[in-house]
Amino acid sequence: MTALLGQNYSPKTLRAYSDDLKQFMQWVGQNRVDWNNPRRFTRADVEGFMSYLAGQRMTGVTRVRKLAAIRKLFTFMDEHRIIAGNPANTVKGARREEKEPGILYREQYKALLYEASEHVRDYAIIMTFLQTGIRLSELANLRLEDVDFDNKVLTVRQGKGKKDRHIPLVDEEVKALRHYVRYRNTQLVLDDEICFLAKNGTSLNVSTVKYIVAKYVKKAGIRTKVSVHTLRHTFGAHKADKHMGLATLQEVMGHKKKETTLKYIHLARTNLRQEMSQTAL
Repeated sequence: MTALLGQNYSPKTLRAYSDDLKQFMQWVGQNRVDWNNPRRFTRADVEGFMSYLAGQRMTGVTRVRKLAAIRKLFTFMDEHRIIAGNPANTVKGARREEKEPGILYREQYKALLYEASEHVRDYAIIMTFLQTGIRLSELANLRLEDVDFDNKVLTVRQGKGKKDRHIPLVDEEVKALRHYVRYRNTQLVLDDEICFLAKNGTSLNVSTVKYIVAKYVKKAGIRTKVSVHTLRHTFGAHKADKHMGLATLQEVMGHKKKETTLKYIHLARTNLRQEMSQTAL
């Protein structure tokens, strides 16, 4: 993991890779008596582990990530001449499932905001997700200095891919954030820099943010499965439906690949058109 840390991998990726490698070594230890001799590892060990994961009904996305972690491990050992060659290099990754992201229709996200409207911080959090499309970790790490009220711009620093990006803010979002900051200044503050704080004055952790969103989803009577990421998908689909340019949407959402952004064009053409049919007069 030290080598990956030096390559500027995010803490989240490092934790996931660490857990993946522990699981792999545990599985090998249960299936081979000489598992602690790295020179004995073969492609069959890696393929056996992948088959085991498939039997556990793990998604293709998860299996691809675990294979990537194993390849990193063997690459490191190969480069340091602990082993000769990388037995995981020729192992084919699982096919990734093509799942259409869920989104909220207009009446649903309006109901979500209505239910949170009596709580200044929670309303600002949900509004920020819906109006900027930022990720969960990005919101949790948002700092007060990242909100430029004068120019109506939110800066996401070192988002996914270690790249800063700037998101224009609509008036509704600016109003919600201003209201929250005024409220924040009257509360216990132990972390002067972080924007969204817990009741004890420290920064919010991601679990608490998930709980906040889930609470208002339930209050709003939304019965479909909704996560924080659903709010990000909602932002992307509605912006695409309003004909935001592909390059602009890609930049605002922080997508590395254009293909990822194109999915929101599809969502706008299917899900939102379906909503129009269902609510036709």
